[in-house]
Amino acid sequence: MNQKPFDTAGLAGTSKTKGFFRSYGRDWGKVCGCNALLMSSNLLSFVIGICLVMLLFPLIFESFTPANLKQVIIDNNLANVAEVTDEAVESIFYTLCMLSSFLLTGMLLVVNGPFYSAVSFYFRNLLTGEGDFKADFKKGLKENWKKSLAASILSIVVTVVILFNIGYYQRADFGTASLAAKSFFSVLLAFWCCMQLFVYPLIACVELKFREVYRNAMIMVVKNFPVVLAVFLIQLVLFLVIPFGIMFSLGNIGYALTMLLYLIFSFGFTSYMAMYVTWTAIQKILASQN
Repeated sequence: MNQKPFDTAGLAGTSKTKGFFRSYGRDWGKVCGCNALLMSSNLLSFVIGICLVMLLFPLIFESFTPANLKQVIIDNNLANVAEVTDEAVESIFYTLCMLSSFLLTGMLLVVNGPFYSAVSFYFRNLLTGEGDFKADFKKGLKENWKKSLAASILSIVVTVVILFNIGYYQRADFGTASLAAKSFFSVLLAFWCCMQLFVYPLIACVELKFREVYRNAMIMVVKNFPVVLAVFLIQLVLFLVIPFGIMFSLGNIGYALTMLLYLIFSFGFTSYMAMYVTWTAIQKILASQN
């Protein structure tokens, strides 16, 4: 699969990026500010995510209902039976739903596309030392909101289809075929997550037709697979391992630390990282065109 040459008209005059940690160390305060913006702009995404989690996760995980979760806690002696009340279990269940919705947003599966593309445009200019938040955000939002809104809707639809298929084959009794199908859709979901790293930065950086955004995103995942895999694992650590780990091991303190992490770091860091990886890949493509 060949990559379509990029139009360099809108990319002229930009300088090369420095190393990631050097760039992030320079821009971390601005990235944290954008993190708060992404957090607040994704409130509707979190609600949609919770709805999807409550609808689809029980298909994949049989214990992902209050009644089944209560039974799992009792069967595995995770707490004294007297303490496992319906109210306590429901609190745990809704906490799991909330964390899972943040996971969907953190993996860029359920997001406010227009705001992500606008922030990506600002991050691109930050990386090249030309960032002006107000002007960049306004321009990025105005020029890319239609395409990025379509991208966010498509992402939700594809994510629902993939999760439904994983749940269907999780419960289906087709023997080896069920295992193969479930494995296929699980890998497809991971690949779709990796593609999302490039979608909004590409919309923000390069003038491409909608289908070409996804075509180029797919090629970039393949050509930069080791780096993409590392970013994917970092996302899982930030939105799965750390939040679930500290919240359920440290109680109320863990809850406060998790919320603080979301408010000042996680969303902005992953968005900045996605922009850095995309912009580096674009620079390689532009160099090969010259």
